[in-house]
Amino acid sequence: MRRRIVFWIPAAVFASVAGTLVTAAFKFLRPRAAEVGVSGGESGNWFAVAKVGELTGAEPQRREVVVEHRAGWSSTLRGQAVFVLPGEDRRVVSAVCPHEGCEVDWSGERREFLCPCHDSIFRADGARLSGPAQRGLDQLATRVNGDTLEMQYGDAQTSEPQTDAPTKG
Repeated sequence: MRRRIVFWIPAAVFASVAGTLVTAAFKFLRPRAAEVGVSGGESGNWFAVAKVGELTGAEPQRREVVVEHRAGWSSTLRGQAVFVLPGEDRRVVSAVCPHEGCEVDWSGERREFLCPCHDSIFRADGARLSGPAQRGLDQLATRVNGDTLEMQYGDAQTSEPQTDAPTKG
């Protein structure tokens, strides 16, 4: 009887530790649908960009939006830079260059977005002009909710966003 207890206690401890490790590895390594990358990629998750009344002028306006990034079971809040383009349609483009992920800057003198890392150049609407980037800046889905411009954000943005028409009034 003693030998069985001496055998089963370490076996139970080992099984408990192994089960915990396998569960943790499974949660960490298995991507979950709609949770890969940024939680804003899920439908229904919108992030406030700015009050509509603040969006005036003829230059793109840089904004920082706090989004939740998820990897496995860890979750961190990070600021994501975006540009609100001038005009009534209030389009929003990511400030991240699609080539290597550097943040682009707006050059008011040249009226272009410039990537400081590898010299990609984008038009004022975010379309690619030159450089190693193979496509333009990602356009993000936007909507006006009351007096606030909101956007959806995800890692796999498309060039053609689905935008709700801004409400007037």
